[in-house]
Amino acid sequence: MKVLIVEDSMLVASAIRIVLKNEGIESSITSEGRKVVDMVKSEGINLIILDLMMPDFSGVDVFKELKKDKSTKDTKILILTAKADAMRWYPELKGCDLFMVKPFDNNELASNVKKLLKTK
Repeated sequence: MKVLIVEDSMLVASAIRIVLKNEGIESSITSEGRKVVDMVKSEGINLIILDLMMPDFSGVDVFKELKKDKSTKDTKILILTAKADAMRWYPELKGCDLFMVKPFDNNELASNVKKLLKTK
């Protein structure tokens, strides 16, 4: 199973990667939202941990692109953002598999990722 971390803060992305590595979960990181759909297709990504607030191509834009593409629309998405009220502002995100707010608890993140990777 492979997780793609889409996060513009390398500090946060690295922390997430360590949490996943400690659970034996392989991951890769990108801060470039425009590359996500291609990465999901080429790298066999099972789950995306997606930040919403990114400078170039927002997480909302990434989400829309993933859901629009026939080959990526069923990829599991965990939105991890500092915007606790994001679902209110972006109703199109209601199709995400899980929503978590930063700062996050490492154990909760690990548990949620493992649950999402087990579901089809």
